[in-house]
Amino acid sequence: MTNILLIMKKIVLSIIFFAFLCSTQLFAQGVRFGFKAGLSVSEISNLEYTIVNTGLDGDPAIAPFNSIDEGRYGFAVAFLAEIPVTNKLSFQPEFAFASQGNKYEGVRYDFLQIPLGLRLNLNRLFLIAGPQAGLKISFFEQSENYKSFDFSAFGGLGYHFNESIFVEARFTKGFLEVFEDDAAVRLPYTPGEGDPQADNNSLVNGDNFLVNGSGTNQYITLSIGYRL
Repeated sequence: MTNILLIMKKIVLSIIFFAFLCSTQLFAQGVRFGFKAGLSVSEISNLEYTIVNTGLDGDPAIAPFNSIDEGRYGFAVAFLAEIPVTNKLSFQPEFAFASQGNKYEGVRYDFLQIPLGLRLNLNRLFLIAGPQAGLKISFFEQSENYKSFDFSAFGGLGYHFNESIFVEARFTKGFLEVFEDDAAVRLPYTPGEGDPQADNNSLVNGDNFLVNGSGTNQYITLSIGYRL
């Protein structure tokens, strides 16, 4: 069943990307291409988990893992095509990369995204919203603990300084669970100076695991872009 779901997800992404290519050909006379890059601030929303330590016979770890809940600062880049529908309305498909997850090592991952936006142009201002499909790419260890596919929705506000240069703020909210059902994320722990846990070898040796994880993706991007 898992293999079938993975194949279906890849087919969906392939169809979306094919539609993107076809749409640019269909509206080739008025299409404008561009790219953008900027900062992403992500977190696992509604994060719930249990930390266990195998060196303590499965008891909850007592090390300070507070940063598991802290958001992650990363980056986002995207290539886009703006396809006019009316004088004020346009369709904007994108091919994007975004850092996601939380700050703590082991709770980070990255996604390739295909946002399909409907854009309302209000002179220099513009609004954009739509659905988005994402496929996880593995740059970090333990990424196998996280789902490979995500489906989300986004909304954003932008401003054009001229015909080419623009800035945009966007919020994206995922709808699917991020953790695999059997996820067991190893949590490295390095005690600081004077840490009372410094002599607890089972903690220091990394026998700490995040289990029973639950949550969904969400992130904000602040970008500057250039439209041809």
